[in-house]
Amino acid sequence: MSSNDGWEADRLREDLVVRGFTDDGVRLRGPVLWCPPAHAEVLARVEIKVDERFPFHPPQVRLLDPGALVEVTFHVDRSARRGVSGNLCLWDDIWPADRAPWTEADELLSRIAGWLELTAAGWPGDSVCDLERYLEPDPTTFVLYNAEQLAGLEGHAVHIRAGSTTGTKEIGETPHRLKRRSGRPGFRRADRQLAWVENLGQIHRPVRRWCDIHEVLGERATPVERLVAAGVVNLVLLRYQRGNQQSVLALTVKYTTAGIEVQACESADTSSYTRQMRAGATAALLADVPIAIVGCGAIGSLTADLLYRAGARRLTLIDHERLRPGNVVRHLAGLEQVGAWKSVAVRNCLSTIDPAVDAVQAMPTAISSPDQAIRLLEDHRIVVDATGSARATSMLAFAANTTGADAGKAVFTVCSQRDGDVVRVDRLPARSAETYLPPLPGRDKPNELREQGCGSAVSRTSPIAVAGAAGLACRVVLDELSEASMLPDSVAFVGHPQPEEPFTHVGLVTPKCASRNAVGK
Repeated sequence: MSSNDGWEADRLREDLVVRGFTDDGVRLRGPVLWCPPAHAEVLARVEIKVDERFPFHPPQVRLLDPGALVEVTFHVDRSARRGVSGNLCLWDDIWPADRAPWTEADELLSRIAGWLELTAAGWPGDSVCDLERYLEPDPTTFVLYNAEQLAGLEGHAVHIRAGSTTGTKEIGETPHRLKRRSGRPGFRRADRQLAWVENLGQIHRPVRRWCDIHEVLGERATPVERLVAAGVVNLVLLRYQRGNQQSVLALTVKYTTAGIEVQACESADTSSYTRQMRAGATAALLADVPIAIVGCGAIGSLTADLLYRAGARRLTLIDHERLRPGNVVRHLAGLEQVGAWKSVAVRNCLSTIDPAVDAVQAMPTAISSPDQAIRLLEDHRIVVDATGSARATSMLAFAANTTGADAGKAVFTVCSQRDGDVVRVDRLPARSAETYLPPLPGRDKPNELREQGCGSAVSRTSPIAVAGAAGLACRVVLDELSEASMLPDSVAFVGHPQPEEPFTHVGLVTPKCASRNAVGK
């Protein structure tokens, strides 16, 4: 702790003492004035501990006496010791230390008073779903379930599958029919290691032990308890709702002489909706747009990856080459797919992000004729040319200028130049009155890199520049589909200044930059 941090803590302690708190050097105890519903103001007593994390972390606050009849429910940590109240959860948001409200005594006490008033009112409008925090944790188990299917499993046992990582358990998607062993007590061996699914409905207080769950479920709890006692069920999934939010509490359960012990597991939803929540605002826009990516090498593979993550599902991947070990350092695919066609390898990678790849086509072929290029553009709204091949690019340009303008289709060529110092994307055909950036001449490379068994020279473009090119291509595609047309037909990013105008400065370059430079001369 810096000397300034210590001064902040000392100042807070002194300010609290002025406001009636006692200080034993470790903890401060004192009054907080608050107003219960339909009552006059009362004095609560709290205990405040300012530890070494202050001011980067708020002080720990425990409620000693609320001063009125209040049921403490939500937003309080699980106590480390039985019979001792947990710390109040006063701030869900994180503040920088220099502006943190808990550094001021009045702000801190006002927050405590507000917490008491919300607790007394039953936390109206609160929809935080965090039942795990009120229970003992099971840190070794991570549970995966499909939320879209859980409703149909309520009141049933389901199989548990081992996940792909240690400690991960996947909940089955169909009910399991329990059968007792004929002529003998107990259940079959197949009726072991099962999960049970139930619904708590709208909850108004946390569950802290099995008896709380029994109280909510009522008679529905009895069959579950019998199965736990028989060793059949060792995992329970409880759907519940707070306010307008729904969630799932996953519990490992164990029968003991003292009753059923429960521990909360970290859990996650595997449904398509959840997997798309972080895809961005353009996911719906991209979902049904047919997009072809020609060239599934370094730039093409990462472009496909970004578009798929952003919501594109109707992708056609075209490349006639196989993945080589030397490609992997810049490619989406890893060594485990060496030898596969690059287009197939990319599709395999996309399936690990979202298995719904039915509309993703992998074509191990090349664009070999103008007619083929025209048909490709006719079948797709957008074609991304990431081949780095002048021949393929010229055929796609021919197709774009032949059919693209009238049909609302576009080809985007994306490339890396000068070993990745400049990455560039051009739209074909050009919109009316649009101009392109000037070409950047190639340079002689007397010491070209050569890979054994490969006839072509190896580009020195770094993985970082490749990722930048893919990102720029995706931004241009999204701009096209949104019809915003904020980006021009030609755009480049300069990572290292070049001697030729307008590529002399680091940053984004557009035809407007070229025009300004020309006027300046």
